[in-house]
Amino acid sequence: MTSSLYVHIPFCTQKCGYCDFFSVPLVSGDNKCVPDINFVRALISETAYHVRKYQIEKWNTIYIGGGTPGLLSPELLSVLVAGLKSLVKDSAVNEITVELNPDNVTHELLASALSCGVTRISMGIQALDDKVLKACGRKCKCESIFCALELLKKEWKCRLSVDFIAGLPLQTEESFEKQFKVIFDYPVDHISLYALTLEVNTPLYRQITSGQLEWDSELSDDLWLKGREILKNNGFYQYEVSNFSKKGFESLHNQTYWNLESYIGTGPGASGTVYSGQTVRWDNNRNIAEYENFWLKNAENLSLTDESVDKIRHIEIIDKKTEQFEYLMMGFRMLKGLSSQKYYNRFNESLEKRIGVTDGVFNDWKRRGLAVSYESSGETYYALNDEGLLLLNMFLESLL
Repeated sequence: MTSSLYVHIPFCTQKCGYCDFFSVPLVSGDNKCVPDINFVRALISETAYHVRKYQIEKWNTIYIGGGTPGLLSPELLSVLVAGLKSLVKDSAVNEITVELNPDNVTHELLASALSCGVTRISMGIQALDDKVLKACGRKCKCESIFCALELLKKEWKCRLSVDFIAGLPLQTEESFEKQFKVIFDYPVDHISLYALTLEVNTPLYRQITSGQLEWDSELSDDLWLKGREILKNNGFYQYEVSNFSKKGFESLHNQTYWNLESYIGTGPGASGTVYSGQTVRWDNNRNIAEYENFWLKNAENLSLTDESVDKIRHIEIIDKKTEQFEYLMMGFRMLKGLSSQKYYNRFNESLEKRIGVTDGVFNDWKRRGLAVSYESSGETYYALNDEGLLLLNMFLESLL
């Protein structure tokens, strides 16, 4: 089979105030906090296990995320990518993405990325305002962001995506709009624009709910809408709720998730899902030392039926009803929506009946001007329009 691969590098110089992804600061108790050669070997070992178990012959996409993958040395990045590609019969990969923070963008790391076949860099900017960056716990400053952008402009010849967050504390409409005018001067072909979500148990959540920091949720929504308008007016079309790109530069890896296709997840805290007969999902143990010790120790003698693997991860079997709703939940995130024919081929059931095209939820949303149906390449699609996407959660709740 062909599958995508997500590799989690759970190391950070420090945690950002809004982040609830699993990551460990470089100094953190008893956990091992530096990505070294043994950690990379453990990643490759775990990935090799999944390749054997699911008979994977080719990676469609590889996404190395975190955490901060840029904390890998140039040499370790090359070892990791080469190792992952060597595990499958067909080593050609349609897209290889590496997440970087501006502070990690160096000549040496970019040269390593290019030489080992990385085709796409995703850089987290979040905001171009030092006051805002400091308020949300970002380590880097605007100066390092611009240095990284200049270096990328000069030396990076492949695809470049950047992330922004709308509605961060201390963010003003003026500074928010200005940052896009600046970014358009660089060879960016993809922009992820997120509205700030206050995740419980994050430092930013505690600061805002305790009154230490002021935050206006309505301003956050208004800024996101303003950002969407700016991006659309400058050649970036919205192809998913939070993702905008120039034509032909959409994220192939993220479409794996939105199309509910199989992906292997490796690394501490990573998740993976395989849709092959019985749908299996797993979440890896978050203890880095235990993860590394297990996969280094069992690299060569682990059988595919060895139950010891399940001691360092949580396994879940996804039933058909859950998979069907997840298919709707992810598919309606995309502006293109869902194909009636693809839904029937996958579930042997009618999409029209499930979403209420004739007399039900979808019919009501279409009547209210929030949804559309159309024909493309001989298939019938159902989708939410620009305004409907703003109410995606409400639409999905109606389908439950």
